[in-house]
Parts: sequence; C-alpha cells; structure tokens
Amino acid sequence: MSNQKPLYMRFVTLILSFVLVAGIVCAGNQRDTYASYKRYVTASTLAIRTKPSSSSKQVGSYKKGKKITCYGTSGSWTKVKYKDKYRYVFTNYLSKSKPSSSSSSSKGVQVANYAKQFVGNPYKYGGTSLTNGADCSGFTQSVYKHFGYSIPRTSSEQRSAGTKVSWANKQIGDLICYDGHVAIYIGSNQIVHASSAKTGIKISSPADYRKVLSVRRIVK
Repeated sequence: MSNQKPLYMRFVTLILSFVLVAGIVCAGNQRDTYASYKRYVTASTLAIRTKPSSSSKQVGSYKKGKKITCYGTSGSWTKVKYKDKYRYVFTNYLSKSKPSSSSSSSKGVQVANYAKQFVGNPYKYGGTSLTNGADCSGFTQSVYKHFGYSIPRTSSEQRSAGTKVSWANKQIGDLICYDGHVAIYIGSNQIVHASSAKTGIKISSPADYRKVLSVRRIVK
C-alpha cells in the first residue's frame, strides 16, 4: 500500500504552509511598520529629544509652522523621525492645522509654550534649573531669562517686576503672583508652575486656585 498522500491533501498542506510562512513574515515586518500622519508645530521652537522626557538630551528643534511626519505617541510625547532616527517631541505643541503667523500671539504664547515643555521635571528649593530642579520663582526667572527678560529671584520681589495689570486683563505669558508663590499664565484659566517637592513642575487650574495678589506683565 502506498504511503503517498492523495493529491488534494498535498495541495491543502501546501496552501497551509504558504499561509503560515506569510503570517510569520508579516508578523516580523509589523514591528517596523508605523501608521504615519502629519502635524504642524505650534511652538516658536520645539525641542527634539532622544527619549519621551523633557530631561532627555535635545538633539535638534523644529520652528513654528513646520509640517512634520509623526509615528504615534508615548504618553505626552509624539514619535518623529529626525536624521534617520526616531526621536520625540512634546505633543501639546502639534496641531492638525497650520498655526497663524500673526505677531499678536507671539511673545506671550512663546513664553507659555516654552515653560510647558518642562512639566514633570522636579521641584528643588533654591533651584533655578528647568531640567534638574527649580522652586517657583527660580522656574519663572529662568523661563523669562530664556527670552531675555530679567526679573528678581524671590516670589515676593517678583510681585514688583514688570507692569501691573488687572486680573480681567491678564494675558498668556503673564506672571501670576500669590502669597509666597508665583506662576506663569498659559491661557484657558491655567497656570504652569513649580508647585511642590511632591508634584514638581505642573499645570494647574483654575489659575486663581488661591488668592492672587498681583498679575505682572513681563513680556512686552
């Protein structure tokens, strides 16, 4: 009696083998396949980092209005390709639509966007480092310094910095002063600030979550 399989069984075996090999090849290729999409940069300067963290090494930057290709997200960060390597940018500064180039929303928004890049970094009493640790006034001082504005070191001294404006007329980029604390207004009734050793640099809402003593216009 012959041990040879019937022709139809050999045909079925051949088809199954083909499907199995194709499945293995597809599974192997899937790791390197990403669904890409386009986004515009809304920040004046958007840092490109090696890892999804504001404390990781910056390897470059994108300018406002730049249209970039994205490959998904990791937490608050978006994966991009920069110089043939996968890198990360902060998702908050990406938009489906091209941002306006009008100067009316420039400086204050630039300050707010720059400050928000350091959310998640540590609070350190007496510190002024935006990446390694800052207290509330060290944070605001260092942010404004990046744009060429010099303000005093302590929160009480900063209540006299710049020009006083009313709460009703506050704008993005203004300094919000409380009793023993300061923050930067970022719009939508929110602030970014070096809050405490427990929470680090974070975004809080509402902006008047505690009594506001003064609003200062630093950016002109």
